[in-house]
Amino acid sequence: MKRNILIFVCLLFLYLPTQGQSIKLSKSAEVSVLTCGASDLIHAIYGHTAIRVNDPAQNWDVVFNYGVFSFSAPNFAYRFAKGQTDYMLAAEYYSDFYDDYKNNGRSINEQVLNFTQTEKQQLLDFLITNAEPENREYRYNFFFDNCATRVRDVIENQVDGSVVFHEENGEDRTFRQHVADYQKVLPWTNFGIELALGSPADEIASAYQEMFLPEYLMKHFATAEIRTENGTRPLVKKTNEIYVVEKTDNAISLLSPFVILTVLLLVVIYVTYRQYRRKIFNYSLDYLLLFFTGIVGIIALWFVLYSEHPAMHPNYNMWWAVPTNMPFLFLWMVKKWRGHLKWYWVALSAWLIVFLLFNWLAPQSFHIGFYAIILMMLLRSLYHCLCFSRVKQVS
Repeated sequence: MKRNILIFVCLLFLYLPTQGQSIKLSKSAEVSVLTCGASDLIHAIYGHTAIRVNDPAQNWDVVFNYGVFSFSAPNFAYRFAKGQTDYMLAAEYYSDFYDDYKNNGRSINEQVLNFTQTEKQQLLDFLITNAEPENREYRYNFFFDNCATRVRDVIENQVDGSVVFHEENGEDRTFRQHVADYQKVLPWTNFGIELALGSPADEIASAYQEMFLPEYLMKHFATAEIRTENGTRPLVKKTNEIYVVEKTDNAISLLSPFVILTVLLLVVIYVTYRQYRRKIFNYSLDYLLLFFTGIVGIIALWFVLYSEHPAMHPNYNMWWAVPTNMPFLFLWMVKKWRGHLKWYWVALSAWLIVFLLFNWLAPQSFHIGFYAIILMMLLRSLYHCLCFSRVKQVS
């Protein structure tokens, strides 16, 4: 949905109308929605949606794209995390748009809208005005205001009547389940997103809300209708497969989070068992686990407190990635304080056991890889509880 190349093509240079006249579409003009396939690039794994206005009688073929942004914008990563990313509408030649997606191996499907001449003109006039520098920017919101939802909303607002979507065609799935399907191509990215997403992502997305994903917008547009005083007509007149790319199934990677974390869990079990048998303790594993869970908890807490993304809070990952693990890590490094701090391990063990037993009650689902991390931390915590009095401790 998001493109990393900022394209500013002024409509004045795309089409130069005769003196003082606005762009007036001929009767042969068509307005369509372009749905582009996903790729394995982080900004393109969900696909993309744009609006095409094609008037062959005037040799005028332009794509209006609400997914334009720039990675080089100041503090882009921070602003994106905070939910303060501004996207914009830009226009480009259809031929350039087509070449870009074809060269990147991404499919292009076109749904020609069943618009009247008046509706086509209204839509174009709105898009031209909306693409002006003072109007083109908008505050991006992944689930509720993105390149796909903008297209849906614009089309709804420019018909002479109302667009009716059929809610019964919804898939009754959560926002988290929807995006996870696309994130499988980047399993570690999916793992990180699962850490950041809070419980709002586990709400069921209605058919209307599903259209934040381009493929679902295409699906629901296919059955939608325009309802006016004169009757009802299909929203889509015809569908064209402009560029077809065969989908491939992604095999489970041996470097996926689940595989790697399962191996690490087995390593922690083995090391902990050897240490218990030899009655020699080393804190290296504890430092690593405390640091990781602590930093994850602090990041999740930051999203909850400061991010404007509505899906980030509340985030129940803080129930297992306890933020206090980070300050405890530095306190535990001071040898003379360990005798007073040992009860933290008892409390942490009890807390993680409660989480494992009752996490199903939380209004949030958890990535399967998280449980491997929890078991590692719990194992080390329980080991501390067992070894307070019998293990020779070596820092």
